[in-house]
Amino acid sequence: EHVQTAYDLTTDISSVSKVAKTEGDKGLLNLKLSVGNPVKVMLFKKSESIEEGFDVVGKPAAIDYKYDGFRIQIHRSGKDIKLFTRNLENVTLQFPDIVKMIDRDVKSKEFIIDSEVIGYDKKTGAWKPFQDISQRIKRKYKIDEMIKEVPVMIIVFDIINLNGENLLEVPFSERRDKLYKIIKEDPLAVSLAKELITGSLEEGNKFYAKALSDGAEGVMM
Repeated sequence: EHVQTAYDLTTDISSVSKVAKTEGDKGLLNLKLSVGNPVKVMLFKKSESIEEGFDVVGKPAAIDYKYDGFRIQIHRSGKDIKLFTRNLENVTLQFPDIVKMIDRDVKSKEFIIDSEVIGYDKKTGAWKPFQDISQRIKRKYKIDEMIKEVPVMIIVFDIINLNGENLLEVPFSERRDKLYKIIKEDPLAVSLAKELITGSLEEGNKFYAKALSDGAEGVMM
């Protein structure tokens, strides 16, 4: 368990192995997440209905839109901003537009935030499906042309670290409050995931239906 936790925080199996061998559990417990080094992201349990979701997470619950994009973990330390996919791939060079938006709209100089990046239609502002923007992840040449062809927005849904503080064990409601304080929202740049806090099955189902009609994949609880 300690090896797994240490790897999730550092994603450096070489360092974890060395510490495990030379320092044991005590050393593993001293390993910390650090800005600039990707964190192994948590995957969520799938539920078949809002009712089942309440059974898993309890009531009241925070229910967020689940957007049809790709997950990006954003790290900032001073002027250095790095972007990582859920597979821990560094894609900073492919998304200079995201770097500029983060620099402009997130009012903190040190953080790790979790987000979904989605594409949108330049004329209508409507969201585009993932397959329309997936080409941007692999593109390493003519980036400026791709930015014009496939503009993207950032939907932030969680914060992992702020000003050196590990927030993984902090309640989600408190993490969300911290995001409100540091993000200057812009609908076509950086914004927070649309959210409902409720213990009502009827309200949850209505929110889920609205998410689907708006073009989201579903909801996260």
